[in-house]
Amino acid sequence: MTNARSSSEPIDVVSDRYVTISVDDGSAGDMKTADLLHKYGLQATFYIPGRNPERPVIGPSQIRELSRRFEIGSHTLNHAPLKFLSDEKASQEIREGKQLMEEVLGEAVISFCYPRGKFNGTTPILVKNAGFLGARTSLMNLHDFPRNPFLWGVSTQAYSHSKMIHVRHALLEGNFAGIRNFFQDYKGATDWEEHFSRALAHVGEHGGIAHMIMHSWEMEDLGQWKKLESVFAAISRSGLTSVTNGHLYRIWSSNRVSPVPVAEPAGGPR
Repeated sequence: MTNARSSSEPIDVVSDRYVTISVDDGSAGDMKTADLLHKYGLQATFYIPGRNPERPVIGPSQIRELSRRFEIGSHTLNHAPLKFLSDEKASQEIREGKQLMEEVLGEAVISFCYPRGKFNGTTPILVKNAGFLGARTSLMNLHDFPRNPFLWGVSTQAYSHSKMIHVRHALLEGNFAGIRNFFQDYKGATDWEEHFSRALAHVGEHGGIAHMIMHSWEMEDLGQWKKLESVFAAISRSGLTSVTNGHLYRIWSSNRVSPVPVAEPAGGPR
């Protein structure tokens, strides 16, 4: 029996404590990730592109199987880094990726994730105009509700980055809160399991969102399935409310979090 609270319970944005997991790219290993999530009673959002030139993507029947237990989000049509595309091409990638997933699922897709975390000043507006409720970036070391729901940050990537990488990318992105949090709240942790354990502890004490992003193909390539299961077990014991990304986007749009205009970001990460 998991101690993570059900997302169906009443929610108070100010005082509640959430944990959410993003699984990117739609690789075959997502089915194994899904089984581990189910074992520990956890929610997650699987961001799946229509195609991916880097590796195979699971097919419609597997996507529908995932959708019976978890949220499916869009990851563009071709896993294209949108920062480098014209607005017209980027909009096409965003809209056609959404349309494809909705055709596969037979239901609306409200959650979006920027491939490789890449976006420019107009990309969030294109995502909003395509009909999504929110979009997840790869801005790290963050655990608060964002001012802009199309620039949703994360706490931890399930990959061990050096201190230099954490600081360098945060500087490039203008993510100064992330730099402060990395040293103040995450104590400069570079091992991803330790890093996320600090996110869970911080959110447990102060409130907010512990948000982990991962790639199943990386778990396979690096042989880290046991480490992932250990993290899932820790989440289940944390007492935080386990929710999907889409659930958080709905909370944001419910007027319990004050809306602000979509602002231009400093830029996208790796």
